[in-house]
Amino acid sequence: MNTTFRFVTALAAAVAVLSAASYLSVQAQAGKSVGDGVYTAEQAKRGERVYAENCGFCHGDDLKGSDVIPALTGADFLGSWKGKTAADLYEKIQTTMPATAPGTLTPAQTSDSIAHMFAVAKYPVGSAELSAKADELKQIRIDK
Repeated sequence: MNTTFRFVTALAAAVAVLSAASYLSVQAQAGKSVGDGVYTAEQAKRGERVYAENCGFCHGDDLKGSDVIPALTGADFLGSWKGKTAADLYEKIQTTMPATAPGTLTPAQTSDSIAHMFAVAKYPVGSAELSAKADELKQIRIDK
């Protein structure tokens, strides 16, 4: 029984180590979440101006959209964007918005406007600005 006990203990330890390694690997691949503070307050303030000048006419001052214009905050927004990345959202805005002049926002204006959207949605402020680089934005999940 002593040999069996040692074997079972060693097997349990090995399973625990492999489970922890697998969990950490998944977490590393997942990157950050918008809930991790991925923009600054200053960036969101700049984004508020960009939004007011380029987006508010269609999406509304409150970002809630309308029957035909999508919401940029709340449950309707999450229904469309949950599980996607900040890069997906950035690409959509950069290439198709504003509707009257698609592709005219600079990369900085696009990331600033997303920071404003995250601020309105009450995601926490962080210490670094939201990037305008696709590789970095791909690491940020839109999840809650």
